[in-house]
Amino acid sequence: IAVAVTTPDNLICEDETTGLTAIGSGGTGPYTYLWSSVPASNVSGSTSDTPTFIPAVTGVQVVYAFTVVATDNFGVVCTATGNVNITVDPIPTVLPVTIVDANICNGSSTNVQIANSEAGVNYQLRNNVGNVSIGSPVAGTGLAAAIDLPTGVLTTSGLTTFNVLAINTTTGCDTQMSNTIGVTVN
Repeated sequence: IAVAVTTPDNLICEDETTGLTAIGSGGTGPYTYLWSSVPASNVSGSTSDTPTFIPAVTGVQVVYAFTVVATDNFGVVCTATGNVNITVDPIPTVLPVTIVDANICNGSSTNVQIANSEAGVNYQLRNNVGNVSIGSPVAGTGLAAAIDLPTGVLTTSGLTTFNVLAINTTTGCDTQMSNTIGVTVN
């Protein structure tokens, strides 16, 4: 008996999932499968030939070493073991978003702010309708002082709602900040 093990994604972000596949051969089918990993992880369908890996949010890069034991259906138990690794990169820390001026005059601008930004993370201000990027990303500093994300000149009367997407510049892993923020143009 033999088992081939694959995954479509050996590198994912901690807010993503990926599949695992085991294909038994030789021996006598049908085969049974049992998946495990170091460190221990959440594998949905751990006795399936195609389980789903759902990583924990840890905030650090973790390499999961998966092992599957395939057992055939022969009278004498025959097994084979296969292995595959998946690296999980952290997403940026979710931080609250604040606004300098929530009410401005037509033709004015303000700044959305994020305190305690992370170094190595870019913060992109977006219009909450359609997640349209506003301006260029602003680099995090790793300092407690707030960074400013300019709204640009606002000329549409009423409420405009913004959100902020944080993007790790090394891994590309991203996450939307915890809240949206509104600016009313009078």
